[in-house]
Amino acid sequence: MKVKMTLTVLLAALILTAAAAGCAGTENMPGEGTGATGTQAVPAASQNGLTDTAASTAPAGSAGTSGSATSAGSAGTSGSAAPAGNVGETYIFTDSAGREVELPSNIDRVAPSGPLAQIVLITLCPDKLVGLASVIEENQFEYIDKKYEALPVFGNFYADTLNLESVMMAAPQLIIDIGESKPHIDDDMNGIQERTGIPTVFIHMEMDTMLEAYETLGRLTGEAEQADRIISYITETFEKTVQKAGAIPEADRVRVYYGQEDGLTAFVSGTVHSDVIGFAGGFNVAEVEESVRGGASMISMEQLMLWNPDVLLFVPGSIYDEVGARVEWSGIGAVKTGRFYEVPVGPYNWMGRPPSVNRILGIKWLANLLYPDIFRFDMYEETREFFRIFYHCGVTDAQIEALLANSTLK
Repeated sequence: MKVKMTLTVLLAALILTAAAAGCAGTENMPGEGTGATGTQAVPAASQNGLTDTAASTAPAGSAGTSGSATSAGSAGTSGSAAPAGNVGETYIFTDSAGREVELPSNIDRVAPSGPLAQIVLITLCPDKLVGLASVIEENQFEYIDKKYEALPVFGNFYADTLNLESVMMAAPQLIIDIGESKPHIDDDMNGIQERTGIPTVFIHMEMDTMLEAYETLGRLTGEAEQADRIISYITETFEKTVQKAGAIPEADRVRVYYGQEDGLTAFVSGTVHSDVIGFAGGFNVAEVEESVRGGASMISMEQLMLWNPDVLLFVPGSIYDEVGARVEWSGIGAVKTGRFYEVPVGPYNWMGRPPSVNRILGIKWLANLLYPDIFRFDMYEETREFFRIFYHCGVTDAQIEALLANSTLK
């Protein structure tokens, strides 16, 4: 989906979100005004949502006993208030698709509808997940508590991989779908709810709606305090990074190319997989039509030479290690100057694929890389803070060094 909002408009929308009072779509939520501890309010009339949900408490006896991640106040133990109400009480919630859904007042068991929802819910309420939409890879447990490996894997509610029997056995109170707007999202949500008999809601989350999405999810799951911590970090990132990046004159913007596989599959401008470039103040040279699923397009070396970007970025595991020694790449200015890098990944890609919450840290990382004279973030401290807030873990200097090994100025 093409991202049409400019940086200036995006920042204005975020500021309005932070200042707005009230929460259209959640006006019937019990205890509104007392469940959320921050000042962020959900803007009116959200029309889209992400497609991930999580339910259930963590397996007994597993907390903090394995994995290299060190729990640091994981959601579920934050003490934030759930919507007011006694056990057994319900209320009507209006989701981002405009659907009215009857929900329990107290949510303790959640299931994600798919991988994106899973990522968001792990940052917000991991101990309330009763299952996963996709397997957490072994290398991701370096940053995500190993105890969640014991959760059943339901599969994707949108795909043939769904194990409906496993969902029923886990007994979530709520299925949450999180993501960008899709055609017929209301029919999709109704279909999941009818198949499972479990209340299902859609929460729209893209970069420009991330604040209100976390606000809503925090109150929905009873994790308003953790949502506030996340919202504060996102707000600070946009105010200190995106606003400053937006002031860089067009003529002075660093020209960036972002490729995958053999390096000649470009992530095109205007998609969620490359939008970090614009938020960090760069200019994506790949202003071409998407021809490959996932916001990409096949290009030629001749085209890349015509674009002649100042900086090259590569997906982890692609051609980064070979570019400096390949003759066909030697004519690219960014190779000559050594300005080619591999995007950090851990536990997910910091720019996209999937377009996760890691993009927030990715904005700071890339702004620092493109404009070291303007942005002077200590990426060790920034990475440490981000992982503490979003993944409830402490990361060591050695882990951060590994994350940034191919991603800093040469």
